[in-house]
Amino acid sequence: MKALLIMAHGSPRPEANEDIRQVAGLVRKENAWPLVTVAYLDCNEPDIATAIDDCVAAGATTIAAVPYFLHSGKHLLRDVPAILAEGTRRHPAVTILLGGYVGHEPKIADVLLDRVRSVDT
Repeated sequence: MKALLIMAHGSPRPEANEDIRQVAGLVRKENAWPLVTVAYLDCNEPDIATAIDDCVAAGATTIAAVPYFLHSGKHLLRDVPAILAEGTRRHPAVTILLGGYVGHEPKIADVLLDRVRSVDT
């Protein structure tokens, strides 16, 4: 079974995490992945390592781990790959694939311009 793991930084403000949960809900409605879950790098549960374990326990043999991050800072360059590598060591029969981060998507400029139009008078 394939699982989609959407990784976010997380926030100590619970309401700030609602956006990523809503995005995950929209992805689930597409029915393209048997399992869609959200995990957090910091401040919230489940953390990424626990979410990997949960996906494997649910029967995942392939996990697509996609960062819901805007920038390719140290978290994407160092922290996330290290956590995923540890997940691979714990579950050698499971393939964990790191997808591109959201901020790299060219359509982000369209979204930003849409927001500008909403305040441009």
